[in-house]
Amino acid sequence: MRMLKARGVRNVLLASGTLSPIQAFTHNMGLNFGSILENEHALKQVPVLTSVVTRGKIGGLIGSYQNRKNPTYLSDVAETLIRVMEVTPQGVLIFFSSYSQMDDMVEAWKTTKRTNSLETLWQKMEKSKKVVVEPRAKDGLSAIRIQYSQGVTEAHGAALLAVCRGKVSEGIDFCDAESRAVVIIGIPYPPIHDERVVLKKAYLDDMMMRKNTGGERLSSQDWYQMEAFRAVNQAIGRVLRHKDDFGTVVLLDSRYASAKQEMFPKWLRATFGKCDLDVCAKKTLCFFNERRNLIETSKSNLIKKQEKQCKMYKQPKKTGTQQDPRNIIHETTLEELYSPANLKMIKSENLQRVQPVASKASSSSSFGLPTNEDELEQKTWEQENGLKPSTSSENSLSMKRKLKVDEDKNEHKDGNKRKKIFLLTHETLPARYQKALEIPTSELIKEMSEENKKQFTATLKAYKTSDIQWQELFQRLRPIFVPKRADLFISISNILRSEDKIRFLKKAIENKIY
Repeated sequence: MRMLKARGVRNVLLASGTLSPIQAFTHNMGLNFGSILENEHALKQVPVLTSVVTRGKIGGLIGSYQNRKNPTYLSDVAETLIRVMEVTPQGVLIFFSSYSQMDDMVEAWKTTKRTNSLETLWQKMEKSKKVVVEPRAKDGLSAIRIQYSQGVTEAHGAALLAVCRGKVSEGIDFCDAESRAVVIIGIPYPPIHDERVVLKKAYLDDMMMRKNTGGERLSSQDWYQMEAFRAVNQAIGRVLRHKDDFGTVVLLDSRYASAKQEMFPKWLRATFGKCDLDVCAKKTLCFFNERRNLIETSKSNLIKKQEKQCKMYKQPKKTGTQQDPRNIIHETTLEELYSPANLKMIKSENLQRVQPVASKASSSSSFGLPTNEDELEQKTWEQENGLKPSTSSENSLSMKRKLKVDEDKNEHKDGNKRKKIFLLTHETLPARYQKALEIPTSELIKEMSEENKKQFTATLKAYKTSDIQWQELFQRLRPIFVPKRADLFISISNILRSEDKIRFLKKAIENKIY
């Protein structure tokens, strides 16, 4: 944006339904917008019912990190989802804060039995709707998408379990029958130990303390909160895709009840209501009973859409030229196209015709925040090694520990400079270094004085903008940590660029820093 302004652009118009919270967006852009307009929905009465469910079947719904593995909380969330599935027709999109949270909850539901029942919570969910789960690997999404779409047209409908900032919450259009309800479990805060989050919060705290800073200031806590609600709003946007669409939004966390209204889009604010599980179920049932005819019409339209997709797979007419085998697909029925046996074939064709795109973090924020801390760790090691993104089956830490660096040596053979491959693995590092590298980035500034915090932030900023190299960063930050907290000094290497990280560690070992 600053580049556009510097080049003489006089007017810039930004329009979107998911710019809220506006304060965080304008601050991230670094510009003072002359006019900001927030409109109501085009319809006088927005066809959306939003319920903030504060209590489940047993107790309060608080999805904090400390509480999310509590058996009572897990049971309450599952029972609430079951009730929502039972009273909601067609498709339900259910969003979790992270892949790790989704995996943990699904695993618990598969083994936890319902009160006074022999069936598990997961078995009851599958009786209520056809349940499919968003895969971590991008190339598995198309098959899951087809399974979900097929399930929506069945008698009980379908539910898709997905992740905020994931592939389903952004970029995929679910309209009408495919998104009659959006359910969000917990509040998707960014990973607290992500170095981008740590540095951003440190920068904002530093700006808040400066008296001479002009313009509106944003505290680190406010920014952190707004980033979470930006992901929430992005997921909520799946429920209403056009003027004739309608549906419900269910927020499963009591903390939403005390959230500022400005955190949500203006068109959604008037639809809010706080309630417990029973009231939510009654209101949802009434909402959809009033729209029975529209629901049946949308189901017919979705079936027609699926049939149209089937026609794309007809046998092409014979011509004198040789046909590309990939374009010759035999005529098939709707049932055959959407059968589990055919999903693999469809997925294979898509991979042949479309060039794969590397999976990236969400672009909904200026940082492209990852969905959880497990992904963050995996992504960091993969980037350092130039590896392709791993699938969920490749998540073992042993796959991520190897770091490879080409080190130029002053050895020549036949007049050509010879390169020696230097392998530094997690296992070859001294044990104390291994332990130091596991220290979260957030620990770096906890025990610092205000003066050291300023120096630390300024040095990292200079390094990130390439004003200084890693050697100067090494010299500037060394006195802050060594000798008292040499382990923290070693952990700084986690923030550096991949090639600089190895050099930093080698120099630390050579200088016997730790």
